[in-house]
Amino acid sequence: MEEKQLLFDSMLDWKAYNLIPSTKRGMKGTMETVLAQALRVATNVKNRQTTAQDNSLAAIQALIERNDLLCHKVLIIQLESASFDRGITGLIANKLMAIYQRPVGLLIRTEYEGQLAWSGSARGYGKSDLQDFRQLCRDSGLVYLAEGHQQAFGLGIFDKDIDAFIEYCDEKLKDTKFEPCYKVDYIYNPSTIKSGDILEIGKLIPLWGQEVDEPLVAIEHIKVTAEKLALMKSTLKIELPDGIECVKFRSSEDEYNELFTPNGSVTINIIGTCSINTFFGRQTPQILIEDYEIVDKQEWYF
Repeated sequence: MEEKQLLFDSMLDWKAYNLIPSTKRGMKGTMETVLAQALRVATNVKNRQTTAQDNSLAAIQALIERNDLLCHKVLIIQLESASFDRGITGLIANKLMAIYQRPVGLLIRTEYEGQLAWSGSARGYGKSDLQDFRQLCRDSGLVYLAEGHQQAFGLGIFDKDIDAFIEYCDEKLKDTKFEPCYKVDYIYNPSTIKSGDILEIGKLIPLWGQEVDEPLVAIEHIKVTAEKLALMKSTLKIELPDGIECVKFRSSEDEYNELFTPNGSVTINIIGTCSINTFFGRQTPQILIEDYEIVDKQEWYF
């Protein structure tokens, strides 16, 4: 609660720059602004949440595999107790949704109105045809709680209704494909994409927000050769014509090896957003890769 109060104080003009005793390691006895302390505390909280999320994921994924939960259209995970702060249940559910690309309900054993129940967070898969997971839950008549946004909400189900709810979802979604489906604003190929277009869109970043989605672009039929591909730490880079770079953060050696051929090429399609990398005053147009697919592979490239 003290951390939350500090964060709110840092957002008030008349409090943000007040001096308070520093809590920074090795700085006892010195003063710092409310804003500086809140920034550090918020960063530490985020790191704690990420660590707790990552530590919990492996155990939850093992439970999913052990109980064959992926045979259903909706991934309903029931935990007897939480090994993490319940405040990050939604973060973990969101991560599971992204990994398994389907709606998720991460539920923890509880009691409601004197009955055994399961409650927690639900996340819909927005890249699928199901655009309102909350309404699907409500329409089932088998949940006692489905409150929040269409694809991110609190979910509660009585224990006696769990199996019926899963069967209901399986039936209602039997023809729904939970594969990534992107609505893009423009489709390029390597010969038509222009750095000026990417820079122009990249400058508009301050405009994107709630209900003003950032534009997505597709680049089709990119032939990736060894000299155009690089992996620097965990950042994957692919060179395009006209000085444009395609960049994927948090990549891996496996992804690099999947796209690498010493003498040939791998043809891919990319979905991404437009960005600008500024380095020593020089602006480089970038496509931040959201997703990609491999469509062809040649061992030799001429």
